[in-house]
Amino acid sequence: MIAGPPRRLRLRIGLLLAASIALAACAYALVRDGAVDQTRAEAVEAGIQKMRALNFTAPVPIVVETRDEAQHDLEAELHREYSDEQIAADGQVGALIGLLPSGIDLQASMMALLRSQVAGFYDPEGKRMVLVEGAINPGLSVRTAQLIGQRDLTGELLLAHELTHALQDQHFAIQATLTRLKDNDDPLIAYKSVTEGDATLASFGYVAGRLDPHGVDLLIASLAGMPDAFAAQSGDTPQGLSEPLIFQYSAGTKFVAEAYRRGGWNAVDALYRDPPRSSRQIMHPELYFGHRIDPVLIALEGYQAALAGWQELSQNTVGELQLQIILRRGLGKDAPQLALADRWTGDRMVVMRNGTSLAVVWMLAFSDDRSAQQFAAAYTTILDPLLGAPTSHRIDYHEDLVLVTIGEGARRFNQLAPSVWSATKISRPARIGAAASVPSAQLGSTVQSPHAPSR
Repeated sequence: MIAGPPRRLRLRIGLLLAASIALAACAYALVRDGAVDQTRAEAVEAGIQKMRALNFTAPVPIVVETRDEAQHDLEAELHREYSDEQIAADGQVGALIGLLPSGIDLQASMMALLRSQVAGFYDPEGKRMVLVEGAINPGLSVRTAQLIGQRDLTGELLLAHELTHALQDQHFAIQATLTRLKDNDDPLIAYKSVTEGDATLASFGYVAGRLDPHGVDLLIASLAGMPDAFAAQSGDTPQGLSEPLIFQYSAGTKFVAEAYRRGGWNAVDALYRDPPRSSRQIMHPELYFGHRIDPVLIALEGYQAALAGWQELSQNTVGELQLQIILRRGLGKDAPQLALADRWTGDRMVVMRNGTSLAVVWMLAFSDDRSAQQFAAAYTTILDPLLGAPTSHRIDYHEDLVLVTIGEGARRFNQLAPSVWSATKISRPARIGAAASVPSAQLGSTVQSPHAPSR
C-alpha cells in the first residue's frame, strides 16, 4: 500500500464523494421518513438505463441508513481487510515521501472525510444501493444544478450516479479490475477516473434529459470549481487524500467526455475493455486517444540482499498525479519544479518493514535525462527538511531514472544501490506496439544530502 486510504476504502470514498457533487440546496425528496419513494426510484432506474444505453441484468435493492450506520458499515469493512498497524504504515509511508503530513492519523482523517461527504453509495459486494438519511449539504457543483434548472436534483442525481456504478458492475465487472489493480495506485486512480467520469456524465445527461456538446462543455467547466468548493467544505482534509478523489470526478469526466465525443456510449464502454494505464493519460488524454503512450514499467529488484531480514510490506506505483501533489506540498504551488511531474513516465516503490521501522526503495522514470537530474535535486530539497538527520535518505540518478532510498536502504546505500541498478528491469512501451525490456543502467550520479551517510 502507498499512502492514502487503503484501496477498498479509497474506492468507497470515491463512490461516496459523488453525493457531494449531486447535492444542491434542495430537499432530499427521494427519502422521506426513513423510506425510499419507490415510484421516484423506479423512474430514475428506467431513465438512467435509457440514457446510459445499458440495462440492468439484476435488481439493485435500495436501502436507507443513518449517517452513523453508513459509517459503521464502512469502518467494519475497513477493519475486515486491514489492521490498525497496516493503516498506520500507510500514513507513515505517505509522510516519509511527502504526500501526507507528518504524524497524520490516517484512519481518523479518512473517517472524518467520509462522515463529512457521505450521502449515498453503491455497494459492489452487497450489490445494493445505500442512501443516507438526512444527508443535506450544499453541493460542490451548484453551478451544475443551475445549468439544468431548479428541479429537485439531489435524489435524482445521486441515485442516477450510483445506479450507473451498478450498471458498470453488472456489465464490466469493475470489482474484478479493482482487485487486479490492488498493488498499483496510479492505474487504480486512472480506472476510478473512468468509472466516476462515466457516472457523472450519465447522471448529468439523465437529469438534463440529453447529452449535447454544449451541455457537456458546461458540465466540465462547472467541475473545474470542485477543488475550491471542496476546500471550503473540508479544509482540514490533507491534499494527498482530497486531490486524488476530486481528480476522479473533474479530470475523469473530461476524459470520459472525450471518449463520448468520439463514439458515444460504445466508445465509453470500450474504456473498460482497454482502460487507461495511468493518471498521466487522464491528465493528458492525447497520450491515450492520440499517439498512445503507456507508462514505463519498472520491475524493481536487487534490494533484497541489502535488506536481508526485512519483510516486504507492499509494492506500488505513485504516478504523475500524486507526484505533483508531493512537489506542490514540498515546494509550493508556484514552484517551477512542478513541471517535472509532467515529465514522469513511470515509477515503482517497494516498502520494507522490520518491526516498527520502514524502508522505502523507489525508482522513477522521466521523459529525458535532464528532467531526472532536476527531479533528483528538487526532491532532495524536499526530503532534507522533511526528514532531517534522524531519517537517512539518499537519491541517485542515471540517464532518465532516479532511485530514492529512505530509511535502512539509505543507510546501506553502498550495498543496495549497485544491486538495484543492475537487477531492475525497465520496460519502455513504444507509442504503438509491444514494449521492449532492457536491463537498467549501472550506478549513476548521487545527489548527496547533508544528512546522508558518506560513501
